[in-house]
Amino acid sequence: MRYSEYHPQPPLSQFVECFWTLESKQASVPTTPERILPDGCVELILNFGDHFTQHQDGSRFDQPRNFLVGQMTGPILISPTGAVELIGIRFHPGGTPPFFKVPLHEITDRIVKLSDLAQTFEKELLESAADESCLAKRLNAIEAVLLKTVEHSSHNSFVQQLAAEIVDSGGLTSIDLLAHHAGISTRQLERRFLNEVGLSPKVLSRILRFQQVFRAIEYCKGEWAPIALECGYYDQAHLIRDFNQFAQQTPAILLAEQTKLAEAFTRKSRMSHFSNTDS
Repeated sequence: MRYSEYHPQPPLSQFVECFWTLESKQASVPTTPERILPDGCVELILNFGDHFTQHQDGSRFDQPRNFLVGQMTGPILISPTGAVELIGIRFHPGGTPPFFKVPLHEITDRIVKLSDLAQTFEKELLESAADESCLAKRLNAIEAVLLKTVEHSSHNSFVQQLAAEIVDSGGLTSIDLLAHHAGISTRQLERRFLNEVGLSPKVLSRILRFQQVFRAIEYCKGEWAPIALECGYYDQAHLIRDFNQFAQQTPAILLAEQTKLAEAFTRKSRMSHFSNTDS
């Protein structure tokens, strides 16, 4: 499979971290499901190929063709059934309000059919891409629709700025300090994050810290104690606790079984919309 990422244009880059495409014309189906891990982002998926199967609690079901993936606190297990042609829109934490009005905590750990959330928006996106013959041209057409939506949006929230600070710190910034700078209580901050990000600031921080592990592995040579310290964990046991929750596997097993597709979706490096200068 071929995975590629693209930076959005301003002002869309304030809300969208990146676009991505996933392509494969081969009809071969993997023997084991792909394990996609939490990364602190909500994603919109548009499928122009064959459907994907999702595996959950011993059962299997077809994913919708177009859907929104809420914040994840555990892995999603998926497998293709044939040709793969996906376009993904990965939102910054707190970047969805111009496009979706649903309180994000209501769709955490859920995959929701796009037409159930925003039928008119889905129609605009699909109609814009209908006459295009390849994913790259479809992506350009879809970006134009998103840009138009942003230009007509008056959304402005301090939650995006605070979430960006958490992203830039790799999940190591003080939540109490964030609340203090915002002039609100930590409880009020949590409510705003649940509504606009889909996770509490503490859980978002844990997920971002967890994602840093995959970057640290590359230069700590698999020694888990220094990896834990590098990523801000109190000790190795706390790192393993997060693997058990977010990956539902031990670090050794996960890394031994990780496929190229799953690795492509592992966030080894990222910048917030406030520090990202690419266009």
